[in-house]
Amino acid sequence: MIELFKNIGLGIFVNGAFAWQFGEATVKGFLAILEGIAIMAIAIYIEKRSR
Repeated sequence: MIELFKNIGLGIFVNGAFAWQFGEATVKGFLAILEGIAIMAIAIYIEKRSR
């Protein structure tokens, strides 16, 4: 289940980075990048804590 959250975070990060790189560099794209990083970080933290 944690892998699913990490993959969702990675997808959000990649889409935000793609939009920011090839589209208009807006605040929404930057926030998507930060949101993806935050989701992945939380999932990794939960995974390490459960061990």
